[in-house]
Order: sequence, then C-alpha cells, then structure tokens
Amino acid sequence: MSWLGRIFKRKAIEQKASLVILGSSGAGKTTLVRFLETGEPVLENPRTTLGIDIRQSPIEISGWSLTAIDVGGQELYRESLWSLGVSQASAVIYVLDGTIRKTINNDAFEVSKFSFDYMLTIVEEDVPILILVNKQDLVEENPLTTQEAIEMYGISNLVGRSFNILPSSAKYGNGIEFAIEWLVDKIAEKNIKE
Repeated sequence: MSWLGRIFKRKAIEQKASLVILGSSGAGKTTLVRFLETGEPVLENPRTTLGIDIRQSPIEISGWSLTAIDVGGQELYRESLWSLGVSQASAVIYVLDGTIRKTINNDAFEVSKFSFDYMLTIVEEDVPILILVNKQDLVEENPLTTQEAIEMYGISNLVGRSFNILPSSAKYGNGIEFAIEWLVDKIAEKNIKE
C-alpha cells in the first residue's frame, strides 16, 4: 500500500483515473509527481519535463489507481500537448508558482496567468480542477496566499466548475494529503453522475 493509501479510511470500489498535472514551467509539477509517487521530500530539483511524461507506475490510493500525466509548461508544449493530456484526464491538478507575483512588467506573471487562463479554455466544465499554490516552503520569497492567488488569477469567477485552491509545498508534501483526498472525492462524485 502506498503512503497515500494509508490516509484513506473508507473503502472504495477499485477504479482507475488519470490526473493531468499542468502549470507554467518551473511551477513544481514534476516535484509534485515525485512526491506523490514516494511520499518523501523531493530534495533534489528534478529535471524540467520536456513534452509529456505519462508515469509508468500508478499511484495507488485505497481502491484507486491514479495515473499521473506530467505535461511540460513551456509555450511549445502548452500549445501542442496540454489539450492532448487534458483529453485523457479524470481530473486536472494545476500548479501555480506561489513565488510569482503581479508587478509592473512582470513577464513571469503574465506567462503564468496566460497559462492558467488557457488551461480553463481546454478543460471541460465537469472535470474537477485542483489548484495548488505551490512553494509555500519558500517563506523568504513571501509566497502568495490562496486569497492573493484567487484575486490575481480571477479564480473567484470560476462559476459552474468543481474546483478547489489550496496552499502547498510539493517539495515537502505540505497540504498534499488533504488536496489529493479532495480530488479523489470529486473524481468519485463525477463517476457516480456518469
């Protein structure tokens, strides 16, 4: 049983689902996937994902077998591969780099905001979206609070979608347990409706 499997007390019917992890380049997507696979802090920075990485070993969670699809955040991959990944998704995890703030001429924020808005255009409304405001462990960089992210990214305007926004540290796993529990519940609800 994986470390995530131990956090769930209830029994679930054995089901499969795929999680597509999106976000701008350097947001922490691959770090999140590594943490989900091992349950251990990711102390070495993983290489940037080039293209699409469909993980070979599913993440086992109390009756669920979750396949993680990590898609590169660079512009080339966003335009060519995000929609392909999303078409396979039971749910989407969108990783926001919490250290990127909106300031005058902040190109990094503009890219991050564009990526987020683009993701919303390609994800069907019935697909649950988990938004992680990542890098909360970088206290010295004053990461965004969830409320700041909601305001900066216009998240309060997401009407009619199943979504949640939570603070996290993919590197150390802070907030990940609760986030994945929420996401699995939403996938189960979606499957019941279908």
